[in-house]
Amino acid sequence: MEEIINHFLTSWAPSTLPTSTSISSIDPTNIPGLSATAESLRQEVATQTNSISLYFLSRHARAAAASYTILSDQQVLASATSVIDAAVNTGGATPTLDVDLAQITQELFNSTLLLKRLEWQANLYAIHISVPFNLLFAILFFILLVLYFYLGFVRGRMRYFTTCLLCGCGLEIAGYVPRTIGHYHWSNTNIFLCQIISLTIAPAFIMAGVYYLLTQLIIIHGGERFSILRPSYISWIFICCDVVSLFIQAAGGATAAVKLRLFENTQSGTYIMVGGIAFQVLSMTLYLALLLNFMYRVYFKSVGVKFNIITFCHLLFNTKKGRQFKIDYNYESRYDPAFEEIRLRPLFNYLPLAIIMASIFIYIRCVYRVIELSEGWRGYLITHEAFILTLDALMVFLSCLLFIPFHPVIVFGKNVHISIRQSFGKHQQSMDLSPPVEDLKREYSYSNDDDPSSDTLNEKYTFRRIQSPDRGEDSPELSNGCAQKYYNPYLSPARFANYKSGS
Repeated sequence: MEEIINHFLTSWAPSTLPTSTSISSIDPTNIPGLSATAESLRQEVATQTNSISLYFLSRHARAAAASYTILSDQQVLASATSVIDAAVNTGGATPTLDVDLAQITQELFNSTLLLKRLEWQANLYAIHISVPFNLLFAILFFILLVLYFYLGFVRGRMRYFTTCLLCGCGLEIAGYVPRTIGHYHWSNTNIFLCQIISLTIAPAFIMAGVYYLLTQLIIIHGGERFSILRPSYISWIFICCDVVSLFIQAAGGATAAVKLRLFENTQSGTYIMVGGIAFQVLSMTLYLALLLNFMYRVYFKSVGVKFNIITFCHLLFNTKKGRQFKIDYNYESRYDPAFEEIRLRPLFNYLPLAIIMASIFIYIRCVYRVIELSEGWRGYLITHEAFILTLDALMVFLSCLLFIPFHPVIVFGKNVHISIRQSFGKHQQSMDLSPPVEDLKREYSYSNDDDPSSDTLNEKYTFRRIQSPDRGEDSPELSNGCAQKYYNPYLSPARFANYKSGS
């Protein structure tokens, strides 16, 4: 056994000495169990051929050897102490013991440091996990979970979006609670796998809700004419991409778990997980391109304005200048009038900004995860918790936090339900991005008031959008007191300015 141990692990001596440490002690009643462990290791080492498995077995054997050393030295010291105590009690001379106390003390000290080092090497996280920060994020995501449940199931009817965010927050909790526990049980594989798998797949559920929200936004503005894809396709396509990504990541996690339990190389499972997250990054890149194209169509193409980054920022952040720009170019006339009431709600014009920011937060997190896992389980990023807390936990938390004030129940209204099916069958009409013709409709009526001298022509002005004849729609008729049968766009009240009855 010693030959195999030295083949896979170099001879060990402490490279640095702590300023203080407590010498380990082992209860002598553990000797039978330690003997059984040593025998089991001897038999397994004799038949095992996998180098990774032999590496872990040799570590266990070295730990057993260090424990035997401590037990042996404890027995020597106990025997020497009993002899000295007996001599003192009988009043005899202190016997001379053939014991090198300095050597025994050094062996105990080195064995203690060796056990501590082996214990640290068994740390699956390779770091001292921060209990306060991980517990803090678990509590924060729980608060978000409660708020989403209230908004989606108590206050309003946005069940699909709320369910997606509830799943995302729930998985984040299922990640940071075990991670907090992992501080005290850092070699427990079940706790380690629970936190890594939960935190890896959680953003996919959050993005499923964001995809759905973008679909709603497109429909509210006017449907397919503001998007490359039909709104009904967007959620399905990108959710399917996320499902594929989840399956790949789950397969990678399962492979890594099996390899870890068999003390085999987990690299294949890690690469599969990296591939799943990389696929998610690719689908999110396409989604961001679609999102930006939608913003371009809504803010610029629909009104025939050339793209300008400064104007885009004013419109996106809904600044005073941006709001005036929308009034000057009459943006509202370009959108679906059926949802005008929703678009006039206070927070609606900030929703595109919230969607973009949440998407960017999740995108940053996914890119970080790809780089982190590609470095392996002992890479620089994964062994420095500050990166995990800022580029993963914080990014996901901010994306979820955004949709508390911008929850569809608050932005659209608690009784509003927009069916994605509303986007079907509008392809031909929605492809025309030309602004609708706007005309001033005037209604005229006579009033006499039983006094011939008071005959006047009363005018009533109302704005109304109409479609030009080349769009294949009828021009509207005027409703007026003269019972005019045909719409005359050249009728002007100026011609009747000096009109008097009977003249």
